[in-house]
Amino acid sequence: MIETPVRSPTEAFCATSRLRYSVAGGGERGVVLLHGWGDTKEIWHATCAVLSSRARVFAPDLPGHGGSPLDGAERMQQVAERVATFCTAHGLTSFALVGHSMGGNVALELTLTHPQMVERLALVAPAALGTAMPPYTRLFLQDGYGWAALRASLLFYRRVDALARQWRPITAMTRILPGVRRAAFAAHHDPEGLHRLLNALFANSLDGRLDRVRVPTLVINGDLDAVVPSRLSQRVAAAIPEARFALVRGALHHPMDEQPEAFQRLLLEFLT
Repeated sequence: MIETPVRSPTEAFCATSRLRYSVAGGGERGVVLLHGWGDTKEIWHATCAVLSSRARVFAPDLPGHGGSPLDGAERMQQVAERVATFCTAHGLTSFALVGHSMGGNVALELTLTHPQMVERLALVAPAALGTAMPPYTRLFLQDGYGWAALRASLLFYRRVDALARQWRPITAMTRILPGVRRAAFAAHHDPEGLHRLLNALFANSLDGRLDRVRVPTLVINGDLDAVVPSRLSQRVAAAIPEARFALVRGALHHPMDEQPEAFQRLLLEFLT
């Protein structure tokens, strides 16, 4: 078990980049954590607690998520520029970058367009190969019923959130609680913004540019991930020069929540 003092993060809004964020820890080293589509910065809560004893850790809500307005940042390149602006505003000239799912796509864009800013790159189930992702991941983009399915999902999340608040025993279900927590935060997203971002994510397939990444890179995937199957993450790792691939046993699409100790161990080993 990883022993570390828990440092409560501070939450604020960056007016320059228009991003809501959490920050914890201190020191000269910086780590920036980017969540995936439909999530928020809250998925990094446990990871922040571990990393904050070793670095200054930032976890922003990406545009269109949590407390960060979309403000026209619909393409992955635009999201990456907002993150770059955020980092510059906080004096982060060189830092470690961690991106999960859509956040992995954004992290790759930022690394490719601002290589001088990123000293290490960790990709967690990166949605970098849009054209190769399973067909069911495009459910919300289907003509006719996709939009209705997305709105129904958000409505379902609101009901899950309401149930969790009323039914105390759910707090003891350690395997279920992370998913309930993610659903609670996702329940209040704007469906139109999510739809635009998802469409842009699939349109931004990076398979032809991965060989240009020139920073030490770790690619992590859960062995039970059905959203970004591990074979796709292995393809990403194989395409990036000297990248390393690591599999987290017993994890689905959110290894930081589903197998936190194994995930934190891999990330700490890579970052330090």
